Amino acid sequence: MDHTSKIRVVVLDENPVLVDGLNFLINSARPLAALVIPQRDLKLCDHIKRQHPDVIVADPAYLERALTAENLDFQSFRGESRLIAYCDVRETQPAETYINRGYNGVVTKTVASPRLLRAIKAVYAGDVVIDQSALAVAERIAPEIEITRGKLSGKEAFVLRHVALGKAMKEIAADIQLSAKTVETYKYRAIKKLDLRTRSDIVNYAISVGWLQH
Repeated sequence: MDHTSKIRVVVLDENPVLVDGLNFLINSARPLAALVIPQRDLKLCDHIKRQHPDVIVADPAYLERALTAENLDFQSFRGESRLIAYCDVRETQPAETYINRGYNGVVTKTVASPRLLRAIKAVYAGDVVIDQSALAVAERIAPEIEITRGKLSGKEAFVLRHVALGKAMKEIAADIQLSAKTVETYKYRAIKKLDLRTRSDIVNYAISVGWLQH
């Protein structure tokens, strides 16, 4: 596999030793390639636009400060890149906070290296990834969420989970060999049973019942 066919990853963190270590780890994984951001010359946003990473692994607090300093908008900064919140456990918020902000995955800095690499690959493939390490932190800082998955039929749960993962109705229909209209009906029944109104509601529910763990 040549460099151009690899998943291109940028790591953003204020700790240069951590960045170097993660870059080494990423380059050691055959499908991945770390892109280096020089600490001079161009602004952060200019580097991102120039290098076009597929996935950005960023400390949320560091990224927020960098965006504020450069007066950048979160969505315009990320462009087409998928984004993983790589969180310090002392600052980690509930996972849905990051997902609602626009991140595609949440992993804490305590996670084992293989799980971080799997999260990068899964996010690149289009999944929403909430690592167990992030869920464990959330359980300590947030009240327990009542899980009502038992209200759903098997097909309703399947459809709702894949909606949370960002799949289109046609993709889900192909997976279970049903028409898109039938799949839409399962989705409608599920959100009515659970009183969900928005995509964020669906994602939050999926997080609460553990559907988005990898």
